[in-house]
Amino acid sequence: MNMYRYYVLPTTHNIGSPQHVKMTMILFNYSTASVRRYCLPPGYKSLPRSQSIRHFATNSKNEAASVDEADSATASSSSQQVSTLLYKANSSKARFPRGLFGFSIIHSGYWSWYVLDFTPALKAAAVDPSTIDSTVGYFGLGLSIFMSIGSMVYPKSLVSEISINEANRSLQVKTFTLPFVTPSKPVEYQVGDLVIDSPNDVTKILTQYNGMISGFPGHMALHAEGKHTNLLLNIKEDANEEIFDSKMLLQSLMPGQARGISSDKQSAFNGESSGGLKNDSKATLKLKKRKKRGLKSRL
Repeated sequence: MNMYRYYVLPTTHNIGSPQHVKMTMILFNYSTASVRRYCLPPGYKSLPRSQSIRHFATNSKNEAASVDEADSATASSSSQQVSTLLYKANSSKARFPRGLFGFSIIHSGYWSWYVLDFTPALKAAAVDPSTIDSTVGYFGLGLSIFMSIGSMVYPKSLVSEISINEANRSLQVKTFTLPFVTPSKPVEYQVGDLVIDSPNDVTKILTQYNGMISGFPGHMALHAEGKHTNLLLNIKEDANEEIFDSKMLLQSLMPGQARGISSDKQSAFNGESSGGLKNDSKATLKLKKRKKRGLKSRL
């Protein structure tokens, strides 16, 4: 810049002499003034040293307090988002849908080739094309398409994991994704929006398995709010290793939760319903015996 060309240290002064130090301080003060004049915005006023230090300390305290508040808010929100794992499917349960999906792809490809390439080639080479029936090829292609649809729907309906957040009473459910049949991202349902679809399954769990959902064999259909197809909870003999809290899982999936029944009342409801079902079954047995006796007396 042009402001520096008029101020050059004279070569007659020795470095470190009083004259040299004085000239250096003059140049430093002029440079500082030039920076404040040309670089800083208009209306800028510098604070005294004591005020600037005090201002820096106050800002530091405020920033530290805001960081502490943010950390505490994050900790409280994370504590509210802690979920309890209720069910997690064994990794071996993904083998069958994975194999079924792979087989359906090969099967559909074979019948597509059979209908689109093999059968036309036979008709072109045959003396009488009417002797070649293409019904078998179309039947196999239709069956393969049907199997492909089932192999794609089944993994997306099969439950991989269920966890509950008791703070906001919500269920996080994972299924499987294609093409590698791996666990999907969790989908959140409010308690009552995901329930056991069949009342007969509920009756069987309450009467035959003493309210232990781990004793239910096979696939249990779960009705999910907003889905056109049911979810499937596959329970097998090794379900004790997959179900971490059988009672809480049953309470969260009971259809009574959709009517706003709390967990405490639901447990009492479970006991009353099981007792009522047992009494009903005894009454039906007595009626059957009476009918049999009446028929024997008539004969």
